[in-house]
Amino acid sequence: MIQIKDISIDEAKQVVTVSAVIEDVVLTYAGSYYDPPEYGPALCTTTFGADCVNVNNEKELQDFLETVDYWEVVDNSDYYDDYPYS
Repeated sequence: MIQIKDISIDEAKQVVTVSAVIEDVVLTYAGSYYDPPEYGPALCTTTFGADCVNVNNEKELQDFLETVDYWEVVDNSDYYDDYPYS
């Protein structure tokens, strides 16, 4: 499942960048002799040509994103660095 968080369109370069939460994309447990590996969701981005899909049609965009093969996991490991109680 893909949960879209942000869509940005670069008119000059004619590209669309989508940020979304993708299920089962990062390894959360490497597994053991008895248990299989487990995967969890992560925030990811992908970029594609603006002519690939109508981004104003939510259903068409969602269907297109389900077929995208390349998603880059966003490194948000420093997300809590500014947390006041750390």
